[in-house]
Amino acid sequence: MKKNIYFLLLIFLTIVTFACSSRRGSGNIQTAGDIYKPEPAVSSPYKVKVTGVYNDTHKVYDVDVIGLFWNGMEDVLKKKGMLWNEKTEVEPYLMEGHVVGFREGGVEMRWMPYVGDTVVAVRVELSQGEKHLATIESKRKIGCGKGTFTRRAWKKVFEEVSEDVVNQAVKNFTGKES
Repeated sequence: MKKNIYFLLLIFLTIVTFACSSRRGSGNIQTAGDIYKPEPAVSSPYKVKVTGVYNDTHKVYDVDVIGLFWNGMEDVLKKKGMLWNEKTEVEPYLMEGHVVGFREGGVEMRWMPYVGDTVVAVRVELSQGEKHLATIESKRKIGCGKGTFTRRAWKKVFEEVSEDVVNQAVKNFTGKES
């Protein structure tokens, strides 16, 4: 009798488990009722070309600070529809990036204030043709309290600083935030 009760309990729990874990309508699976809606292409009348990124600290790091900053700026510009390419007919704005400070930090020491902080400071020169338009500076940090347990914080700070300098550049173009 006890074995029958355990058997029925096992069947009941199995049915409840599978009934409650229905994946209907979740994820990227399309059903017959779903309508495909492509994301609208973002475009901007302002086009920007990243002409170069330089490591002004003159130190060698375990991470590619030049590549992270260059790719970060280009990714943000592409997301905003502002990345210049050869097919673009307008004269691009030019961004030249400079990494002026970097400290890699580490997750194992980040719980102590200022000891394991990951910090990046950058400067971007914005111009069009030969005309210098602006100097944009930004600094980001992941430290104790904010992102204490963040792994690969150096990647996150470069993403944040890239987003910030592009947003500041957009303010220079339009006079308002994007």
